[in-house]
Amino acid sequence: MTNFTGRCLVGGALALSGTIALAANGPSDAAIAAVMKNHVKPGEPGCTVGVLEDGALTHPRAFGLADIGRGKPLDSHAVFNLASVSKQFTAFALLLLEQQGKLKLDDPVVKHVPEITTSARGVTLRQLMHHTGGLRDYIEVLYMKGRGDADGSTIHETVLALARQSAPNEKPGVEWDYSNTGYFLLGVVIARASGQSLAEFSRQQIFEPLGMKNTSIVDRYPDGIAGLARGYRREGEAFVVDETGWEQVGDGQVHSDIHDLALWDENFYTGKVGGRALVERMYEVGLLNDGSSTGYAAGLNVEESRGLTWVTHGGSWVGYRSSIMRVPAEHFSVITLCNRAELDAGAIATEVAETFLKDKLGPEEPDDAEPERKPVAAAWEPKPLSRYAGAYFSDEANARCVIDERGDKLVLETCAEGLVLKPGKNGEFGAAGSPLILRFAPGTGEADGFVYWSPGLRGIPFSRVKESFE
Repeated sequence: MTNFTGRCLVGGALALSGTIALAANGPSDAAIAAVMKNHVKPGEPGCTVGVLEDGALTHPRAFGLADIGRGKPLDSHAVFNLASVSKQFTAFALLLLEQQGKLKLDDPVVKHVPEITTSARGVTLRQLMHHTGGLRDYIEVLYMKGRGDADGSTIHETVLALARQSAPNEKPGVEWDYSNTGYFLLGVVIARASGQSLAEFSRQQIFEPLGMKNTSIVDRYPDGIAGLARGYRREGEAFVVDETGWEQVGDGQVHSDIHDLALWDENFYTGKVGGRALVERMYEVGLLNDGSSTGYAAGLNVEESRGLTWVTHGGSWVGYRSSIMRVPAEHFSVITLCNRAELDAGAIATEVAETFLKDKLGPEEPDDAEPERKPVAAAWEPKPLSRYAGAYFSDEANARCVIDERGDKLVLETCAEGLVLKPGKNGEFGAAGSPLILRFAPGTGEADGFVYWSPGLRGIPFSRVKESFE
C-alpha cells in the first residue's frame, strides 16, 4: 500500500448485488464458501469470515493460507492486522476517558499535545474523532522522507514530524476529510491523559473485560504474536510478503481474530464495557460547522442502504484488509479479515451479508460512484526543462525532492518513486496515476522552488538547494 491515503480505506462497500441462490434451508457454510470461491484459490493467502446472528458467531470460516512458505492454512483463530478497523477502538477508549473525567471531547488537541500548536490551533478532540480536524497527513510526510511501509517508524518520530507543520490542510470543521493523523493524535492524547500507552489502556479497559484473549495493539516491533497470519501482495503470478515495521497507533495496529471481534461486536448491544450510554455515543455522527452531517460517527460509518441502517468500517495497510459490517436492527454482522492486499474485505462482507439478509433488503439503489477523473490537459509548455531540474528541500516535511531532466522529460525522485512529471494548468506539473501537483512561480531563470500539493498535504513549500562542491 503505497498511496496517499495510507491506512484509511473506510466504508463497507454497500453496493449490494449478485445474490447467490441458496438451498431451501437458508444460508449455510456452503453459501459462504460459494462467495469465497470467487476470491481465493487453493495455495493462495486468503481470509477468515465470521457471521454473527443474535450475538452468536454462527459461521466462523477460513479460506486460504496463513503462511505460504510453511504451507500453513488459515483457521478461524488466525490473527490479522486490522488496519483502520482499529479506529473504533481508539474512539471507544477516548469516550471511556471522558466518562472517567480525564478529558473532554471539546478539549483542544493542543492542550494534550502542545508540540503541534502551530498547525492545530482551534482543533478539538471531537473534530479529530469525526475527521473534521483538517490536519496534514503524517503518512504522506513520512513517505516523502523516503520511509517505506516495511521500514521502522515510531510514535515519537511522527509527533516530531507533525510539530514541524506550519499550517493545516484546511480550517477545522469546514469539511470531512478522512484523517489518519487525527486518530494517531487521539492515540497520543489517550496515552498522555491516562498515563498508560494506548496498548496497555486498551488491554486493561477493553480487551480483558470483554474476554478478547487474542487481541492486542502493536506499538513495538518485533512482537511475536502467536497465530499471526502473514501479510502478502501479488507480484505477477507470485505472492510476496508485505508487512510493516510502523509503530504508530490510534489510526491502526490493533491485531485480532474473528472470535474476539465477535465479543467486541456484541458489546454494541449489551454495553458490558462502557455501558449502553457510551455505546449510543459511538453511533453519533459528526457535524460540520454549517450543521451538515458527515455520516461518520466514532470510528464508524453510519449509512442507510436498501431499507436498513449499516454500521461499517474497513481497513487497508500493507498486506492486510479488514471489514466489520453491522446491521443493528437485525442483530447481524459480518467480519472479514484478509492477508492479501488486492482483496476487498468490504466487498466480500457485502456479498456474505446479502446472502444472509436476502429477504430483508429493499430494492437496489443506483450506483452514485464518482466518475474517474481525467488528466488535466496541458495548458503550457515548460521550456527549458533545465529551469526546473535540481534539488529542493522543505523544512516542514524535512524532506528532499530531486527533479531530474532526462531527455525530453522531468522525473521526480527522492521524495517520490520516479514519477514522470507532466505539465497541467499553467505553472503546474502533475504525474500520471498520482494526485500530487507541483506549482512553480512564473519566470524565465532557474526556478527558486515550488509548492507541493496533494489531497493529504495541501501546500508544502520546497526551496531550491544551492549545491556547493568547493
